[in-house]
Amino acid sequence: MTKVIKVTSKGQITLPSEIREEMGIDKDNYIAVDSIGDYIILKKITSKLEEISKAFKKEADSKNITKKDIEKAIEESREEVWAE
Repeated sequence: MTKVIKVTSKGQITLPSEIREEMGIDKDNYIAVDSIGDYIILKKITSKLEEISKAFKKEADSKNITKKDIEKAIEESREEVWAE
């Protein structure tokens, strides 16, 4: 289902109620946002993803891996994928 929505002056959007209902998105849920080319990807974060995220953070902390290190690795991976 494709919907057209307007971005506010503060960069905010409202997800249409039909989509929120279909995806089970409530006011306290989190949404992951990413971009691929001209596309903006939104994904509801589930509790399992939160658990995995916490496990990754704990592991990264134990190995002194910073957020900047991870962001750099992601950017390098994107460059490799899009270079093909």
